[in-house]
Amino acid sequence: MTGRGRRGLCAAAVLLGAMVLLSGCAGVRESDAVSNAMLAIGDRDFEGAVKTLEAAEKDGEHSRSLFRALGIAEMGMGDYESAAGYLEKALTKSSGIPDDCDFDINFYLASCYFKLGRNEDARDVYNAILAMRPESVEGHRLRATVDLAEGDADAADADFRKAIELAPTDFDGMITAYETMKSYGQEEKGQAYLKEALDKPASMSDYDKGRMYYYLGDYDSAKASLEKAGKSENGSYRTTLLLGQTYEALGSHDYAADTYEKYLAGDQTHAEIYNQLGLCRLQLNNPKAALTAFQTGEKITGNAIMQSLRFNEIVAYERLGDFEKAATLIESYLKQYPEDTEAQREAIFLRTRRGAGT
Repeated sequence: MTGRGRRGLCAAAVLLGAMVLLSGCAGVRESDAVSNAMLAIGDRDFEGAVKTLEAAEKDGEHSRSLFRALGIAEMGMGDYESAAGYLEKALTKSSGIPDDCDFDINFYLASCYFKLGRNEDARDVYNAILAMRPESVEGHRLRATVDLAEGDADAADADFRKAIELAPTDFDGMITAYETMKSYGQEEKGQAYLKEALDKPASMSDYDKGRMYYYLGDYDSAKASLEKAGKSENGSYRTTLLLGQTYEALGSHDYAADTYEKYLAGDQTHAEIYNQLGLCRLQLNNPKAALTAFQTGEKITGNAIMQSLRFNEIVAYERLGDFEKAATLIESYLKQYPEDTEAQREAIFLRTRRGAGT
């Protein structure tokens, strides 16, 4: 029985690893084809979006918004070479006076270059963005990630610190900076951002103090701050989620599960709580209850963690010994999330176990 593959939640994701809609193209008129394709992209139907857009292009549409949408859809499918080509083509449709849409396209293009290992090209794009918009917090954060990939931790540190200077109460951004530094072996530099924030406690809520302590690995202090926050907020969703994760980090999975279940007794709208409850149930060797939690979370419309829930559902079936069901689900999963290398490895394992177990 494999134990790999269980996925919990982080307060922030490494920025260049995720496809995020940035400033967008608000106010830019879109054709019906582009609008429908963007809806499909929102549903992660990237293949359907590409077919819609290619048909529109064949019919004579060659707008900036169409090529932008094609680039985003190809990114979702993991074809960064094609995506970059479409985004470059979208930029040729600019009026010549950079607007928000041009900046948005450039952010996507830089991400493609980074994914393709074209770090210098990615940095050039961010340099150009920051030359025109020096107060772009995202520009500094994303350029820092490129510098880390190139081994320049000092340049990355300078960019992250500039981003913090520009957004001193964006604690999500600080945590992202820490996690990115940590992922490149620069945890000590990243921890400094959180420690320095804690040195200015007047500007922080108990919840934010708890977050900082949590990511610094000081779980006892995190627990104290989050329990205090829970009382003042009357058990809000965000505090409950992180408090439960803190109990998990302290090894108290029973107590964490109880915390999640008490919350769910009054509010069943947050998929993240169901996901963490399921993970606790896996830790407590109750995969049947874990499966129920994951599947209940999946039913919540518009939740942002469907990928984690679907992957963890597969793990639950695997832990139940139903390798046939797990193998079927992971093939479907990979059609929607083709870049997930961990899932690709899991699929290979499950193919060898098909027919085993129940």
